[in-house]
Amino acid sequence: MTDTFMNFAIEQKELAKNKRYQVGAYLTNGVSSHNTHLTEREHPDTTQHAEARIISESARLGIATQGHKIYITLSPCVSCAKLIIQSGITHVYYQELDKKQEFALELLESAGIYYEKSYK
Repeated sequence: MTDTFMNFAIEQKELAKNKRYQVGAYLTNGVSSHNTHLTEREHPDTTQHAEARIISESARLGIATQGHKIYITLSPCVSCAKLIIQSGITHVYYQELDKKQEFALELLESAGIYYEKSYK
């Protein structure tokens, strides 16, 4: 099933219009997302990360994140790791490691969240 869920994340990645980074995510509660600019202006400060979008979209729709697993095409940044911790997500699977954000994985580990690189 892990491959299927990662495939959903990869499909979302392909929808991302961000030219610097394309990231997709799928949460086992059925919500999927990709990173996007919040305005027409392509600037790092206007980007909402896929993980932040998926968590906020779940909240907006009233869909629980507690106890679910997230599949991401790029490992989370520190800010998104904090959101993942607070949302109650229990497992993080990522396709590619963001070497600039490795501390985020330490945060997940210290919070007791299982994470693993997926080889899809």
